[in-house]
Amino acid sequence: MSDGRRTSMSCRMMPLCGAMLLAVVSGGPARAQGIGMVPGTVQGTVVGKTDGAPVLSADVRVPRSGARVRTDERGTFRVAADVGDSLIVRALGFAEVRTVVQSNTPVVRLVALATVLPVFTTTMGQRVIRASESPRSVTVIGRDELDAVAAVSANQLLRQLPGLQELPAPPSKTSISIRGFDDSRVLVLVDGEPVAGALIESRDIGRLSTIATERIEVTKGPSSVEFGSDALGGVINIVQAAPTQRLTFDALAREGGLGRQESSAGVSQTVGKFGYRLNGGWRQSDRVTGYNAIGSTFNRIYDVRTDFRYALTDQWALRLDMQGSQERQRFPVDAAFNGFIDNRGGQGFAEVRGPLFGGNIRARAFEQRFVYQYRQSRGLLPIKGSADSLEQRERQGRYLLSYTQVVGTHAIDVGVQRSNRTLVAPKKVTGDSADEQITEVFARDSWTLGSLLMTAGARHTSSTLWGSSTNPSFGVAWQTSSSVRLRSNVARGFRAPGFKEIRYTFTNPAGGYTLAGNPDLLPESSWSTSVGGTWAPSTRVSFDVEGYRNDVSGLVDWRYEGDNAAGFQAYRYVNVARARTQGVETNARVNAGATEVTLGYDFLRARDLTSGLPLSRRASHTARLRVAREWAVRRGLATDASVRYTGNAPLVGIPSGAPITGPFSTESGVIGRQGALLSIDAQLRLAVTRELEVSGGVNNLLDQQPTLWTPAFARQIYAGLRWRWSVAP
Repeated sequence: MSDGRRTSMSCRMMPLCGAMLLAVVSGGPARAQGIGMVPGTVQGTVVGKTDGAPVLSADVRVPRSGARVRTDERGTFRVAADVGDSLIVRALGFAEVRTVVQSNTPVVRLVALATVLPVFTTTMGQRVIRASESPRSVTVIGRDELDAVAAVSANQLLRQLPGLQELPAPPSKTSISIRGFDDSRVLVLVDGEPVAGALIESRDIGRLSTIATERIEVTKGPSSVEFGSDALGGVINIVQAAPTQRLTFDALAREGGLGRQESSAGVSQTVGKFGYRLNGGWRQSDRVTGYNAIGSTFNRIYDVRTDFRYALTDQWALRLDMQGSQERQRFPVDAAFNGFIDNRGGQGFAEVRGPLFGGNIRARAFEQRFVYQYRQSRGLLPIKGSADSLEQRERQGRYLLSYTQVVGTHAIDVGVQRSNRTLVAPKKVTGDSADEQITEVFARDSWTLGSLLMTAGARHTSSTLWGSSTNPSFGVAWQTSSSVRLRSNVARGFRAPGFKEIRYTFTNPAGGYTLAGNPDLLPESSWSTSVGGTWAPSTRVSFDVEGYRNDVSGLVDWRYEGDNAAGFQAYRYVNVARARTQGVETNARVNAGATEVTLGYDFLRARDLTSGLPLSRRASHTARLRVAREWAVRRGLATDASVRYTGNAPLVGIPSGAPITGPFSTESGVIGRQGALLSIDAQLRLAVTRELEVSGGVNNLLDQQPTLWTPAFARQIYAGLRWRWSVAP
């Protein structure tokens, strides 16, 4: 988990840059501590026994002298002690350890309590924390589970989790709803940075590849203190894997029904102080979410991801990450024409981290480019100049400087982030382009007091486009015993109105309407409360339950404002709606040797408080049973099966007279119910040799295609081949 110990810096931002560079050259204060150790002092490290990752704010005490210190972000401590002295080490979420000092640089390994899953999540400033350091509800999907369900894109796995639902976003996108909120109200990140397409409302979870992915973090509920805007429903963060220690080659190929074809290849290695990882992939299918038109729908994506890391000194590290993608989508517009969407995007960041002024500094410079183009044709290829053929382009830069320090029982994070965003949309935006500058300042304190963990934080965001917003959060976790942990969190979130909602004007002559932006829009805001707990009677069994409620006000929607001079119906974006989602989520886990069973269930009630209607397509009941097993009948044989249930859900149409018309438009708004889905996914993997693995599986075994649901869930059988080779140690 070395990826969790990264920090970063952008030297063009802050006056601290000069001091930091001086620290790099000199080795920094922390490095000087390890040179010429003063007799009678011990400089050690506290790590997790299973993962070897550092434990922050662990309490280290020497009973003989009464000396007491706390570990920093790197898990290191310095205390007055001698070889032969006893140490008592305590950390919330871990069993206490009593040990005898054997050297001046001891390593103390702590065993995690069963009430806290051994997972890591990214928080503000791209600092990675353990689950034991947070009172929030977080689900982390590891690489093993990604492989077990053969998920080539993020949506294929996320839609299986209780509390999450995959929803179609016309014309050809898919989004993930977290506890009732989806699309622009769920923030989607890759290594803590926003995915491309957000500025022109072209977010697509199905576009996001899982190649080189180490884990996917799902934070549920408003998270604006940690992540800023758009995190009303929650956050999805795809975290890429660090370079391997040994030279490693990896290749994968799969083929299956519905035109599924995919392949990827990668190489990774660390040589001395330098590590690298290079990955590329390609995938395509004959399905686009929301359509069932054989011979007309098509989706193909190319992905490239790279990661370079260099240890400047023993304490300072540099990272450079770059990635790019290209996508072609084809789908029917009407009986005569096909629509085509071409997306091209690239992004990357440079970061540096290390000790400074008794703490740890991290900084990052991020740049992103994205191009969107829509065209039409009667054939299977687009025609230049057809339909809306002008490219729409977005540019985004983010520059972060953050600082972490342990002060007594407090772990304090502070930082500032500056963003510059530009949208170029000819004939859509006044002046053909729009710009925005955003400044954010944040602070968070994590305070450990015995068996209590208390957190408090706030983020202030100021934009040249829509104004400013301040959002606090408060949380507490109580380890009542080694088998019981209680938690609660209260947070305010917000979603800033986008370029389209403020500056964009869309006219549909065939439909006879226009939809205009509103420069007076205010951010959407929400308050969320959650209360939960975990009971783990043993290391093999755990039960978790959490109740939640999220109230959102000022939701942006459009409103009819009469006919314009051309005779078109005129609509405008306004802050009019309020919504509330609430429910209960439960999870159980049983590990019986070679077999692991997990069961989760979520009850959701989601309503539009302005109209009194339920939110469309939000099912009240979602559940998942997963059984994974490694078999002893043959070395390397493993099976994985998931049964996923999503209950029926109301379909809420558009009131008559609205610009989007069709069979769902009624005066009442509610036009029926989307059918329930019971899907069974299964996979078998067999290691033929040490390097070669074959696999086969099926998605939606029962071929369930509920009424009025997107047909992208049709049964799909596939087979795969994976080759992985590493240099022997």
